[in-house]
Order: sequence, then C-alpha cells, then structure tokens
Amino acid sequence: MTDEIVIISPESTPGAGGVGDYTLRVLAHWPSLPNLRLLVPKVRESRTASRQYFVAELGADADAILKRLPSRGGKILVQYSAYGFDRAGYPRNLIRALIDWKTKARGLLVVMFHELWGFWPIMNKNFIVQFFHRRSIKQLLDCADIVFTSTSSQAGHLRALAPRTRVHVLPVGSNIRHDKDTDPRRKPGWAVLFGLQTARIRALRKMWSGLSSLAAAGRITKIITVGANGDGENEERGLLSGLGLADGFEQRGPRPEREISELLLTASFGISGQDELSYSKSGTFMACAAHGLNIVAVCADQSKEEPLCWLINPRELLQGVSEAELKLRGERLRAWQKRASSWELIAAKFADALQLAQISRMRG
Repeated sequence: MTDEIVIISPESTPGAGGVGDYTLRVLAHWPSLPNLRLLVPKVRESRTASRQYFVAELGADADAILKRLPSRGGKILVQYSAYGFDRAGYPRNLIRALIDWKTKARGLLVVMFHELWGFWPIMNKNFIVQFFHRRSIKQLLDCADIVFTSTSSQAGHLRALAPRTRVHVLPVGSNIRHDKDTDPRRKPGWAVLFGLQTARIRALRKMWSGLSSLAAAGRITKIITVGANGDGENEERGLLSGLGLADGFEQRGPRPEREISELLLTASFGISGQDELSYSKSGTFMACAAHGLNIVAVCADQSKEEPLCWLINPRELLQGVSEAELKLRGERLRAWQKRASSWELIAAKFADALQLAQISRMRG
C-alpha cells in the first residue's frame, strides 16, 4: 500500500501569498503523485487540471483537521506560517492536530518553518499569545521527524527551544525564474528595487545615505522600482526624487514575471535592504542573485562567507570597484544561489525528507 502524502499550506492559488507560491514551486518540480493531497485553510475541494493532486479545505478545529490527515501512517509536510494559518498568529488547533496525528498514526512529519513565534515586549498584549505559541511549537518540534527553516537565526531559536531536534537551514528560492543562458546586456548605472512596497520604502530609508552618495558620484544614475503600489506610493516617490538621480527613476508597479526577469538582466545593480539575518528568506534577494546582479547591500562584507562576500557595500562602490571584479562577483553570486537555493534543490530536499522513492529514482 502506498503511503498517503499530505502537504499543509496557507494558500494554494498562485500569487495569493509567498508561502503558497513556495509550495506550488516545489510541487512543479515533483512528478504527478496520485496519493498526494494539498490542504489549505479555505478552498473548495477539487483536483487540479495540470497536476495530479487533490486540493481540499483544512478545517477549523483540531478534530476537523485530524479527520483530514491519514488515519494510519502517511507522510505530512507542513509549510508553517503562523499568520498564514491564524489571524492572531497562533494556529493552536493545527499544532494540536499535528501532535495528535503523530502520536496516534505514527507517520512521518516534516515541518518547514517560514516564520516563528512573534517577539513582543512583555507589556504588549501579544506577548502572552506568543508565549503560548512558542510553547506549542516546542511540542511540535519534539515530535517532528525533520525540521527546516530559511535562516540561520531562526534555526538558532528553534534549536534553543528544542536542543534534541535537528534543524536544517534551507534558503528560499528565487521568486522570478531565469531560464536564459545568454549574457545579459547591462545598462551602466541602472539599479532595480523590487518587492513589497513596505520593503522597498524600508530599504530606501535604511540605505538613504549610501544611495545619495552613489547618485552624487554617478555610480547609480537610475532606479527602477517594481511591485504593487499602495498607500506608500507618494512616500516612495519622494524618497526616490530626493536622491537626485541623473537619469531619474521609474515606479513601474506590478509587472509580469518575464518582464521582471528582463529588467533584472538589464540593470547593473540590485538594491537590497535585507540584513545578515534575513537575506536567505527573501525571494527578491534570491531573484537578483539568480540573475547575476551586483547587489548593493549594507550587509556586504568581503571578510564573511558567501554570499555576503559577493555583495557590494555602498562605501566600497564609491571607493572604486573594477568592472572585472563586479562581473566576477555577479557570476559567483549567481553560482551560489543555484547551488544553495535553486527550486530543484529545494524540491529534492523535501522529497528526500519525505522519503519519496519515486522522486529519488528520477534524480538518480
């Protein structure tokens, strides 16, 4: 009898959320598995036309969730995002159901933590909620067979909570595919900043001094932002205008994936406000890396391990970096991304964790 495989994800529709897109990217690199079901919080039960797996509603209370899980044995992969499953950021019913299932059915449980519990001051009303959330996660860690997370800092928190649990760091993949093997034609001085508007504004604020200096020196002459616009559109425009860029700026808004890929192959620089603790969970950072861009970032440091040593610090760019060195760093950054977080690698890691022999045979 073939084990039933269940993937639990906050979303299942492309573009509905980052964790949902992550899950669908993984499934796109697996063959059709008729014994696979995808469970999400709210959806009509259906079979996808393009992939052979059922999509069904997860259920609200612990008993309803438990009824959706294999009654005996089976394999479960949880794409864990607390706020994705619960508005308050503590999906207690899901955690309880998973622990009960593991205890009774004794199947294989794999958990990918995209986010952890919230860190709040003790006087904040959310502190007590996240205190209990953290305690529940410890119980989940104690019964999980294999645990993944996307950053080394998150792995540290999980290991401190459950020292006997092995936690593997698996950086996220690029949210923009790059299928071309041709050499990009870079526009000197052009830089791209894309992602959520709140993240773009945060990066501009954080890197304001360095970007202003680079604009004044003519090292960055134009910035193009890409991504959905919201209430911060005017603020973003004001920040970009204040840089005094020689060739100005563009706010292109949301664009198709192929068009974004073309832009990432056209610009010379990517701008990233991610710090050393968060870059490995940023799909936009990985997209810039996958396209061989020179990423201008405050966390760049030649004395540190890759990929930080392949990034460009604003001060370093002002002092002068040769074109040969820039090209070399872009190539090595792209090679690192492919080696560390390609979707093929991510899909294979989960397949191995779930002991999916049919996928392992294909790779072999």
